[in-house]
Amino acid sequence: MLKQNSFLRNLQSSFGELFAKLPFSPNHWTILSLLVAIIGAAMIAVGNLFFGLILFVVSALCDAIDGAVARARKEESNLGAFIDGVSDRFVEFLFLFSFMFVPLPVIYFDAKIWISLVIFFGTMMPSFIRAYSDHKEVISKKEANAMGGLCERSERIVLLVLGLLASLMTNTMEYFVYAIILVIFLSSITALQRLFWILAKN
Repeated sequence: MLKQNSFLRNLQSSFGELFAKLPFSPNHWTILSLLVAIIGAAMIAVGNLFFGLILFVVSALCDAIDGAVARARKEESNLGAFIDGVSDRFVEFLFLFSFMFVPLPVIYFDAKIWISLVIFFGTMMPSFIRAYSDHKEVISKKEANAMGGLCERSERIVLLVLGLLASLMTNTMEYFVYAIILVIFLSSITALQRLFWILAKN
């Protein structure tokens, strides 16, 4: 949903024009995004949540820049899109996995169960449905790329970051765990949306 916002798309294009002047290729920005995320995950794992969050925000900005630079330079490619997509999943996994080492409150279940569920239903399942429907040719590649949903990657990241910010401001990690639970719920709806949309097409 957020990635379809015209204001955000125009802003991203402006950044693309600006950063395209630097001697870095789109893939360089993608690799930088992953490297920054690795450091951010290490910071969170050792308990430096605020600095880790800042690094993941920087990683997200680098991720937004890579595609914008590719479009500005007319260097878009299937390989670049593939590398970017794989990197995105690693970054999201690193962010969530790093909290396995952070003491989190028990809300109905152990927080590690919620983290495992959000990795499956959030990071993996919606993307798998899109990719597998294209792979098995039950819908066209164009239709797969245009497939949206209630809670895609951008929305997941925003909700998790807001939950973590609220937790840091109030000195209680409950808000972050509640954000994880909300993301699981919304991502499950997204997966069902995509599944029913594909079935309706066939």
